[in-house]
Amino acid sequence: MNQPDTLLLTRSEAQNNRLRAALAARAPELRLRIAERPLLDVSVEPLDPVGHQRALDLDQYDHLIFISQNAVAMGLPQLADFWPQWPLGLTWYGVGPATGDLLAQAGIEHHLPLDYSSEGLLALPGLASIRGHKVLIVRGLEGGREALREQLLARGAKVDYLPVYHRNWRSYPEGFWLDLEPSRLRLAVVYSGASLAQLLQLAAEPVLSVALIVPSERILTLAKQLGFDKVHVVRPDDESVVERILALWRMSESQG
Repeated sequence: MNQPDTLLLTRSEAQNNRLRAALAARAPELRLRIAERPLLDVSVEPLDPVGHQRALDLDQYDHLIFISQNAVAMGLPQLADFWPQWPLGLTWYGVGPATGDLLAQAGIEHHLPLDYSSEGLLALPGLASIRGHKVLIVRGLEGGREALREQLLARGAKVDYLPVYHRNWRSYPEGFWLDLEPSRLRLAVVYSGASLAQLLQLAAEPVLSVALIVPSERILTLAKQLGFDKVHVVRPDDESVVERILALWRMSESQG
């Protein structure tokens, strides 16, 4: 007996559970099997001596930027070990709503961009005229795009990194398609370029026919270069992703 059409979630278990709950609340009649294949695991990266000193010197910075919710979840507790009360005069930034929610839960006033990306952060007024300012970017050990740092440096700022987590890619030795029928996979949610490349490596050619939901034009361009031809850009908050999943599913249902 054939499986129902399948939606693939590729983020962490906690993030996938949140999206699954949002889908169930919005559309209990949803006849999509939801399969989870987290592509990576994230663990705390303890501060090295350089990071230790940067945490101690937090009051010397003008701007503190968290580039992901992992950066907040794993960086804020480490910073709090040094600062039971946050230094005055520090402007806090998150890259998107999930990051902002975590900062808000900690009682921290912060700024979010309209476009949830490095480019969106760079468009914020508070980061426009920053010659001579000191910026600390909280991120993962493996790094990522350098566009944010490069542009802040070009504006005359001094920019440091604080790595607070590291990523381990999953390999699925039992087989990526275990308990899944490639022909029934209709939709996949992928949030980064590195995850997209990992997905293609694990799932190979059958995944190229899947409709992808991605968070930016940059990742859409990468997906097209990798051979995906059905790619939809959606703001990377749960509400927007749920809306697009339901719209694509209903369109598929209407077409039989």
